[in-house]
Amino acid sequence: MMYLRGVRRSTLLSASVVALIDVALAAIIITSYVGARASTPVRGSLRATTPKGTTTTTSPPSTNSSYRPLRVRPPQTAVERAVNQRMVKMSLKGLSVLATESFPSPATSSTFGAIDASDSASATLFAMAFTQELLDLDFATSTRDDLLAWANYNNAPNTLTGLPTSLSAKALCASLTMDPSPVPTAAAWNLLAKSRTTWRVSGLVVSVNPAWIQAMNSGWLSIDPLMVIYDVSGLLTVTTSGEAPVVQSVAFALTLGGASLHSGYGAVALNYWTLN
Repeated sequence: MMYLRGVRRSTLLSASVVALIDVALAAIIITSYVGARASTPVRGSLRATTPKGTTTTTSPPSTNSSYRPLRVRPPQTAVERAVNQRMVKMSLKGLSVLATESFPSPATSSTFGAIDASDSASATLFAMAFTQELLDLDFATSTRDDLLAWANYNNAPNTLTGLPTSLSAKALCASLTMDPSPVPTAAAWNLLAKSRTTWRVSGLVVSVNPAWIQAMNSGWLSIDPLMVIYDVSGLLTVTTSGEAPVVQSVAFALTLGGASLHSGYGAVALNYWTLN
């Protein structure tokens, strides 16, 4: 069985969430230098994880009232003002749809554990650890809600377009569940579970998105000093009971920033999901 593509979500919601990154990057590119140096791929071995079991015990995230994601005030240079003005003027019509969306509360579990603190301290290691946890799935012994709760625990606020906190916290789960996305719909997840399908990701390659490099070279700075956009690619082995494994290539853009609920990096959004 191949990956079951989810039913297309609201066109309005999909377009709005993708626009959070698309339009902001377009604004950045307009004012950035041309011909920035190419990014250097980073290859590495995947971290060892405990096999996902059949028992899921959800635990709430630890609360640390003193923790706040880092924020800076970039100098208001001409480039900074030009990019920010374009972001402010971008159409946010339709983002109100996010207010009606409901996702599981942030939590880790025995199936989807917290990413190691050492990995969360490095953008590259976090991107690889997040990708592995997101895509190493045994559908029969895990639940979609637990995966989304784990993703929500690892979210970072989207600071590119000045979204209200209540909406920016939903951007990650919204980007993970719209079509195309890596997280199957509830119905597709159940079918994959019944067929005893598993996913395993390997051969991850992580590189800084060229548009982000251009933005940094232009002199624009994010108010979130940990924000960065990575291009991620790798191989996904899909194994279904009674069938030969199928190896497919995956690619997407992963935006990181300062995590909402724990120190270090978190994920802002996953866009341009491609499965071949």
